[in-house]
Amino acid sequence: MKRLLGALAGATMLCGLYAPSLAEEYKGAPRTFLFNPSAEVCFKDTSKYKKDGPYTIGFANAGLGDSWRVVALDSMKKAAGEHKDKIQHLLITDAGHDDAKQIADIQDLVSRGVDLLIVSANTEKALDPAVSRVMKQGIPVVMVDRRTSSDNFVTFVTASDQLEGRLWAQWLVEKLHGKGNVIILGGQAGSSPNEARVRAAMQVLDQYPDIKILDTVYSDWSPVKGKQVMQAVIAKYGKKIDAVLSTHGLQTPGSIEAFVEAGYKAGEIPPHTTADVNGALQMAIKYKVPVLEVGYPPAMYGLAIETALKVLAGTKVACTTQINAQIGLSRGDETPSLPHPDLYIDQMVVPDGPPDMLITGGMGPGYDPKTYKADYNQ
Repeated sequence: MKRLLGALAGATMLCGLYAPSLAEEYKGAPRTFLFNPSAEVCFKDTSKYKKDGPYTIGFANAGLGDSWRVVALDSMKKAAGEHKDKIQHLLITDAGHDDAKQIADIQDLVSRGVDLLIVSANTEKALDPAVSRVMKQGIPVVMVDRRTSSDNFVTFVTASDQLEGRLWAQWLVEKLHGKGNVIILGGQAGSSPNEARVRAAMQVLDQYPDIKILDTVYSDWSPVKGKQVMQAVIAKYGKKIDAVLSTHGLQTPGSIEAFVEAGYKAGEIPPHTTADVNGALQMAIKYKVPVLEVGYPPAMYGLAIETALKVLAGTKVACTTQINAQIGLSRGDETPSLPHPDLYIDQMVVPDGPPDMLITGGMGPGYDPKTYKADYNQ
């Protein structure tokens, strides 16, 4: 049954900063690829991009506004350091989550003669023309984490946003027995991960007429803002709230804290969804909050480097390059579609670790983002 659940549920091994207490995590190939029901899977012929190294690779980053992105960037630097013989320069820009700045960053990186450009788009529509222009110039583009609205790139390195959205929504529906009021606690409005997860969730929720979306609010992936917006939502709707569909774990601790400060006792807080962040699991255990965790590992930034090297070697790559996503659940909150997770959250959590720790960072034991120094060719 566990393997069947994995087949239905989709992608990524828990490559954590700290190993889980019971090492039973899924370690196979991406399940979203293995169990994709489509007869055909899209691949790109990259032979026209093949060239001899060493290479100059540019990375136009949307920004470093949260702990997830800090770990992700360290993952990229670490992977570049492991390929110093092939990567002569890894040039990194930071747009500070400003579309105009990121467009200018892309132009600057191209002017510096990059052989390949990696982009994590701040917003999917605004960055699409800039990325498309780079592709028209014959420079291959690898998207990571956040894509553009068109398919004008070589491959998109990601975990499955669709898996997250659908699993979260189906679990909430089954926890609520098909009837109840849901708050959608989003991340950054207009960013492709948030929009894709919400679209996928609504594909499920729209099938249940007795499930109502009370409100959609945005946290900008921040626990502080997540708490603020949920305080306003709780003040407005109170006990009418039956569940919170949070589109990542970064804002989930803030939401749970808002319920606690509103007077909800342990065991009274509505079910929440989450991903990757240690603090969300710590609070869920402390306050007995039903939680479904579906990972979105920042280790995908390291995979983006590996994928970039494949493109420059002329190797075929999938149109979407996916990393696995671990599925975690609070004990006693199994449902028909989730009868057993990969791990229970008490097996994933680091009880004494910092709340902003990324348990899917892939950086290995002892990693500290505050002191980590990557050895790579800049």
